[in-house]
Amino acid sequence: MKTANLFQNEQDDFHYNACVGNNGWIGIDTYIHGYQAATLVMLESVLKSVNCREDIPENANYWYVDTAIYPILFSARHYIELYLKQKIYEINQFKIKQEIEDKLVRTHDINRLWGLFKNIVDETHDPRMNEFIMAVEPYINDFSIIDLTGETFRYPYNQDYSQKHLEDRSVIGLYNFYQKFNELSKHMTSFDWLIDCLEDEYNSGTYTKHLNREDIENIAKKLPVHTDWEKDEFREIKIEIKNQFKIGSKELSQVINIIKEHMEFKRYVFPDVYELEIGEDKLTKFINNQFSIDNLELFTDEEISCIRTLVELGTSISNGKYYSEYYKKLYEKYLDEIKNEHYQRESNYGYGIRNINRIRRGLKKIGYSFICK
Repeated sequence: MKTANLFQNEQDDFHYNACVGNNGWIGIDTYIHGYQAATLVMLESVLKSVNCREDIPENANYWYVDTAIYPILFSARHYIELYLKQKIYEINQFKIKQEIEDKLVRTHDINRLWGLFKNIVDETHDPRMNEFIMAVEPYINDFSIIDLTGETFRYPYNQDYSQKHLEDRSVIGLYNFYQKFNELSKHMTSFDWLIDCLEDEYNSGTYTKHLNREDIENIAKKLPVHTDWEKDEFREIKIEIKNQFKIGSKELSQVINIIKEHMEFKRYVFPDVYELEIGEDKLTKFINNQFSIDNLELFTDEEISCIRTLVELGTSISNGKYYSEYYKKLYEKYLDEIKNEHYQRESNYGYGIRNINRIRRGLKKIGYSFICK
């Protein structure tokens, strides 16, 4: 079969080659960002052409508002559709973990997608996502009115050619749309950051049906120290907590049990607890630079693993955020390394010597900031 080689790679300049398929990290994010950027670039191009016709490429004089409107608005709507599908999937994975992929693939109905999105946010019981819903819903409503299923800007007629699209309006202002779409894009970009943070937080595993990790820490701060739990004041505090967070006695008991076992939060109710594998005095001396690389033999494998874990917890990482819940897993990882590869003793010890500030940040992350004073 003879072809025109429309999709071949560039031979003379690789900068013009776009990575597709398995070449690079191609996924739903790539499509979402592509349709978002394409919408804005097309809008800026056609808006510029209205005032500066001499800037239009020689063979592109057909690029004007009456023809540009369709690919622009189709790309904008498709961006929103893909974005909602991705976020429904991501939020679901936090803790609901329903079987929803078939629902996402089989619909282009933006109202249905928006309903699925709001339902999954509601089932997650995390009010931190509600601000996004309030900000974005008016834009979704506009698209649901003019293009419910993604056909309006794709074809001039509906599927059975019985109805022409957009007969109820005569013009659409592109500059207005450009401004509003920029606003929408900013809301969605900000929500991306929030979802990334929430994903890290929920991966810690510290949450209940109605409460997130932040809620549980706030409750821990409200509880009296454990020695006062038999007093009448404690019963009154529990009533106040249930009313404030709208939870029952069973869920509050679950939260209290989480706090009692939580490496970081337990220190609010057991302020004198100390559970690190290195003694408090020795660790204090270490972070005050009273040991050097020559003192390696003064430390056990367990102590070095603890130090290395604190360094890691205090390290900013680009692809996520460590919480105190990761202490045990990281500690076991480094201890296993040291036990199986002897050179790791010196390597991890030296890394701790060179990263005292990270150890200090790690101590704060697990609620042991008193050692840093």
